[in-house]
Amino acid sequence: MDLYGSIITFLSSVAVSGSIFVALSPILRQRRRAIEKLRLVNEALVTAEENVARLQERHDVILKEICSYYLVNAELQESLVSARAAIDDASGFVMELRRLQFNILNSLS
Repeated sequence: MDLYGSIITFLSSVAVSGSIFVALSPILRQRRRAIEKLRLVNEALVTAEENVARLQERHDVILKEICSYYLVNAELQESLVSARAAIDDASGFVMELRRLQFNILNSLS
């Protein structure tokens, strides 16, 4: 009976281990997908932040030109307005990506 009990114990532990693996497999797969999504959001966020910085530099250059011309050139003023609109759009996009990133992080915990 001692050998029989050992076999039963061994088979029970194998069955429990297998059922735990089967139960955890979808959870681990979902977690991997969430981490991959977070990585993609982070890459897009870094790119968007670089674009915002570049647009702000461009805006500063245009602003310097406008100041040097004392707003007499209408084309420069229009360029300043469109540059500011582009910066605002890019900033909104970055904020939306950050919100998405925080939502993904919250869903992982």
